[in-house]
Amino acid sequence: MPSGEVDKPVIDDNHDGTVSIRYEPKEEGIHELAVKYNGEHVQGSPFKFHVDSISSGYVTAYGPGLVHGVTGEPAQFIISTKGAGAGGLQMAVEGPSKADITYHDNKDGTVSVSYLPTAPGEYKISVRFGDKHI
Repeated sequence: MPSGEVDKPVIDDNHDGTVSIRYEPKEEGIHELAVKYNGEHVQGSPFKFHVDSISSGYVTAYGPGLVHGVTGEPAQFIISTKGAGAGGLQMAVEGPSKADITYHDNKDGTVSVSYLPTAPGEYKISVRFGDKHI
């Protein structure tokens, strides 16, 4: 955590060879999440992310596809528009190759987004709501 204290996330076994990691931050600022398997960091670990206090009404995005992807595998993230009011949602992924984007309205104020990077390299994800970057 930003204060230097160490906190532990909740790890759930999905019983399909994967796990889900849930964490509720208690501080604002830059956090670092170390993910290890058999004592070794997994690819991309430690993951750094910023936590901020956001009043309701702001559009936010979260998920692994915003920070990491694997060529030929879908990268996924969620966009939350809860309480944001009316406005159009626009998405783009730019990088070394065309990345097809698919999305699904979850009917709960969130949208599940997936894109498929087909070449290695850095990709830029752009999300706009009401013609403004989120």
